[in-house]
Amino acid sequence: MRTLLYFILKDVVTARLAQARLGELANTSALTVGPWFSQRDSQPVDGLPSIDVGQTTYREELATSGIFVGAIIAALAVLRYGVSVGTSATAISYVGAMTLGAMTGWWVGGLVGTRIGRLGLRRQKAQMTPDQLLMISSCDSNSKESTKQLIHELGGVAIDEHNDLMPNLRWA
Repeated sequence: MRTLLYFILKDVVTARLAQARLGELANTSALTVGPWFSQRDSQPVDGLPSIDVGQTTYREELATSGIFVGAIIAALAVLRYGVSVGTSATAISYVGAMTLGAMTGWWVGGLVGTRIGRLGLRRQKAQMTPDQLLMISSCDSNSKESTKQLIHELGGVAIDEHNDLMPNLRWA
């Protein structure tokens, strides 16, 4: 399982050094991806990889939940309004409606989740000074502590972390 680690760095020079050091760490046995950077107002930093909106919001979590909710609502609609032609037509209606409901639920969940920022992260970003940067790094469980220690040595402060639900679907 992958973990997204959130840090606050004091300036762009430190961010470039962190990027280089994490690149060295990624070339060893540790599986570290990133880092990505943004400023206090979520603007990208010149010359540094920018943060994807899914890394700072609940987009993936609500999209995943939307799949199940949409499929259940569609199944309930077919159950309520049904297809009276026969058993095979009813089965096809269930499969088709649940597929369409799951896709619609995934889309709506992603849209809603994009609007909801991570609460702890939002509080920390509000307290950042204009020259500080937010850094996000994705790593596996084996390299999480070494990544934290490396950033701490550079003067960065760990502010949050969460497990990445779908690590293979983004940030190649």
